Parts: sequence; structure tokens; C-alpha cells
Amino acid sequence: MISHNFNNQSKATVDGISLGTVVDYWEQSDWFSGSLRILRPFSWDAKDRGFEVVDLKIFAGSPIILVCGPYAAADAAAWNLDPLNDVGFPESAEFDGVPYLLAGSPATVSDRYQDAAGWFTIEGPQQNGQNRYISVAIDKSNTQLVLVLLKDGFLTLTLILPTQIFDSELGLELLDLPHMLIDSDIGDHLSGEANLRKVIIAAMPERARNYLAPLIVDTWGFGTNVNQELVVSVAKCAEDLGIEILTVDKGWELKVGDWLTNSEFSDGLQGLATIARDRGTRLGLWIALGNADGLSDIAKKHPEWLATWRGKIQVVSHRNHSLCLGHAPVIDYLFKTLAHLAEQGMTWLLHDFETISRCDSKNHDHPPGMGEDWAVRGWYRLLTEFRQHFPDVWIENCWNGGRPLDLQVIAHHDTSIGDDWCDVRHNAVAKVGLGKYLPAHWCSSYMSDQNDLPLRAQLAIYAVGGPWILMGDIPHWSTEKLSLTKRVIAVYKSWRHLFAQGYVCWANLKGWDPDSRWRADQEVLAISFVHPTGSELMACTILEPLRTKEIFWYPRHIGPVMIRDEFSGVEFHLNADEVKKGIALSSTEMQGYLFSASPV
Repeated sequence: MISHNFNNQSKATVDGISLGTVVDYWEQSDWFSGSLRILRPFSWDAKDRGFEVVDLKIFAGSPIILVCGPYAAADAAAWNLDPLNDVGFPESAEFDGVPYLLAGSPATVSDRYQDAAGWFTIEGPQQNGQNRYISVAIDKSNTQLVLVLLKDGFLTLTLILPTQIFDSELGLELLDLPHMLIDSDIGDHLSGEANLRKVIIAAMPERARNYLAPLIVDTWGFGTNVNQELVVSVAKCAEDLGIEILTVDKGWELKVGDWLTNSEFSDGLQGLATIARDRGTRLGLWIALGNADGLSDIAKKHPEWLATWRGKIQVVSHRNHSLCLGHAPVIDYLFKTLAHLAEQGMTWLLHDFETISRCDSKNHDHPPGMGEDWAVRGWYRLLTEFRQHFPDVWIENCWNGGRPLDLQVIAHHDTSIGDDWCDVRHNAVAKVGLGKYLPAHWCSSYMSDQNDLPLRAQLAIYAVGGPWILMGDIPHWSTEKLSLTKRVIAVYKSWRHLFAQGYVCWANLKGWDPDSRWRADQEVLAISFVHPTGSELMACTILEPLRTKEIFWYPRHIGPVMIRDEFSGVEFHLNADEVKKGIALSSTEMQGYLFSASPV
């Protein structure tokens, strides 16, 4: 890996406008054109996109600026409107804190500022005609800009701390500086993505690089209307389905910030742990660790712990406030909070809402202009110490749907959310977008009840990759739905030992032409888990009847295969010539398909 530090505190300027302080820089000659491939993280500011992969043309003299970090979609929108735009938090009475967008619109492919995950690839031809790739990964979670510029035959990548968020006059020695991990070789985007997969997997906690993606049931299907009796009924269903973790989502807490059970749970946390254990599951808990309700005891007792930005207390998710994790007393308090939950029986930590906050308070440990960076440090120090003391607690990243996304997030978690919609369509897009870089056992998928779809269309996608997290009203599912769910769970369990070694991609279909970007609003979504042995698990949902009578799926293995219809159990052998003809799928009505292909 090549990492070029650039610590002379120079300013990066585009069109006469200073973007911020340069902290890392890299350049390479013999570039005259190229393509930049980014992954957009999920954001409720751009909720219809999800974890989609986007290709952007690189033109000489036309800079592209990638915005990475916790508020990337909103920041990019604001800076496309005006590069000098300050960035803050909405304050209207209607604001519930899920989106942060204050100005502008979510970035499109023609915009200069692009919200992006903390990794990307570039490919382009050299003068000798060979293609060359660059793969880049960012090692930190605070807001950063990557300026991509092609000029005079040189491709330059500049890592920048934006001036709106960091006060460089205080001196970079006060910061834990981010870096770019860069590799370049002969190849294309696929070569770069393969290299990034190695870098990302190396960053994962060792225990989470190759584990069986669990089956989880989560109470979010009932929203915050949860109580002890409901949890008991959900736990019974979990036992019947063979589910391994029972997560009690938002609604169990006294108030956000006060992490004690409310009056609906008479037996407290130990009672919840007992309910889970008696039904053969582990206890998971939803926690918004970096937030506090304004009426919570912790906010009233320690108002000085709340993060401020531009002199105001932030209003964030569901009208809560942020605790400043760049302030040492907050970290100490939160460690004790987590330790108490673990001691009471929590073994799966589902953390959500804001954990990295911008803060300019003059009364905290951090310098006023560097609160976000110190919050990053505080958050990961907290997680590191917690994992050391409680190694049996696994940690799921669900910060408002999966942001930020970089090597530091990966290094401190055991899985990352794939879709906050809990929707078949968006889950398919997320599984493929994340699947270019993450192994299939690392992409959590939330499943709600989608009763407008046939049962097979509701379930098929969830067999591919995991963890699979069921969030529906399971106690009231029909016998038919429970039976089909058990069948798909059996498929999931039979494949999940392979998920860490393979990847998820779009299935090879013909007879229907997808949008070039495979958006979630398409009539057909078909994905495949592909293992290095050539084994493939394909799930297809037809969400709108097509005019064509049938479409065809082509297994990726070249040669004879055994095909199994995982819904019916029917198996049939295809020789190499028959594989080339494809497998017909009726497309005249909404339907779900689940097929496996095994080389023979």
C-alpha cells in the first residue's frame, strides 16, 4: 500500500475557493482520461438511492470532490449549492432528526461534490493501451474531502479537512490525522475492488472475518410499542423459527440517554435476558448511545455534556440531542452504561443515531474547532475498551441506516446495516452495492412485513447474505408464511458457512433490460451469492408483471451444474450446453424465485 503524508498545512483551492487543509496527497503520471467508481452510503437525505454504486467520468481540468463522513449527503448537497456554505443541523418544529439536509438537493452524477463511502476505485488507459487501476481507502470516520483532479497528464488525489468544520489555525498536531491507503496496478475497477476487499477484510475484527451470519428477530416491527408481554410472544416465535438472537429495539428504554427499562418491563434487563435465554436466543438491545432526550435525567443533570454547534445545542434524531463524545466525562459515563447493560445480559449491541457529533463548545476537553475529530477518537476509544472488557458482546452498526462507512467503522464492528427501509427492493440494491467490497456475511438486512408482495417475493432476497434480521409481526403470521419462512431459513443456514468467502452481485438475467444502475424502483431485482468454487445462490423478485412471458437466468459457472429450486425442492442436472440456454422464469405476475447452482 502507498500512503503519502502531506503535513505542511497547505490549503487546497478549487476555482479560487479554499476547500480546507491538506493532510494527505498522492499523484501519478500518464493519465489522460478515467472513470471513478464510488459507493454512496445510505442516507435518509437521499432515501431512494441506498447503497448504490455510481461511475463518474473524469475529465481533464474538471475536479470531482468526494465528501466522506457522518453527514456526507447533506454536506455535499450544501456545497454543491455554494462551496462556502456553512453546514449545521435543521431546527424546524417538524424536523425529526433523521435527515440533516439544510440546503440543496442530493448529489447527482453531474455534481462536483459527491457523497461517498470511505473507499473508491479509479481506472483508465495508459499510453501503451493497458488499463490501470487505483484503489483508495480512508482510515478515519470524520468528515473529509477527497479532491480528484486530472491535469496535464497527472492524476492527483488530495485529502482535505474542510474549512467549515475544522479550525486548522489551532494546529494539526491536535488532530488524529486521517490518511489514504492507496494501491495502483495494471487492471480495471474489478481489480481495484478485489484489492479493496482485501484491505477492508484486513481491517475487520479478527473474530468477525469468518463467522456464521446470525438469524435475528427484532421488535422494530412494532415500533416503540413494546412491552414485556410482547417480547415474550416474539421470543416464542424466535424459538419456533430457530432464530439465534432476540433484539429489543427502541422503546425499552426509560428515555434516550437514560438506559434503564421503562415501566412496561417489570422484570428489568435481567428479565429480558431471561426471556431470551429461556427460548434459546441471545439478548440484543437497541441503544442510541451518543444521544440524550432533552428531558432525560442525564441531560438535565449534565447539560454541559451536550454537543453544541454554532452556539446552539444540536437537535438530531427524533428530536434528541447529541452527547459530545470528544469530552472525557461523557466517555467515562457511557462506558459504565455499556458495562452495566453487558453485565445484565446484553450480548448483541445495536447502536443507532448520531455518535460522531460536530461540537464547538469552549467548555469541553476538545479544542473548539476540532470537536468532530475528538468525538471520533472518543467513540472508537469507547468501543475498543468495551470490546476488551466484554468480548462476548457483538456490535452492529445501524447509525441511521449505515453511515459513515470507512475502515475505522469496519474495524470496530461485527456487521453493518444494508438497508434502513426494511424493504426487499432496497435490500437487493444494498446487498450488491456493499457486496462489491464487503463479504456477504457482513451486510445486515432488515426485513419488514411487505404484504403487498407474494410470500416468495417477500422472502427470497433474505436467503442471500446476512445477518438476516426479521422485523415483522411474527406472532400474527399465517401458518403458510411461517412454513415458507422456515424453508428459506433452512436455505440460509445451509449456505451461510460460505458467505465470508464469496460475494453478492447482480444475477445474470436476459430477456429484460435493467436500468444501467439497477435502481430499487425497477420491475425485477435479481441477486446472486457467488462462491469461489462456482456455487451460486440466486434470488429474484418480480415486483411488477412484465410484458414478456419469461426471462432467463444464467448461472455464472461455466460447465455442468446441479440446479435446485429451493422453494419446491426440485433438482435437475444441466450440461454445459443446457446452461448456456438459461433457466426460464415466468414473468407475467409478481413472484419470487430462489435457485441454487452447484458445479458437478
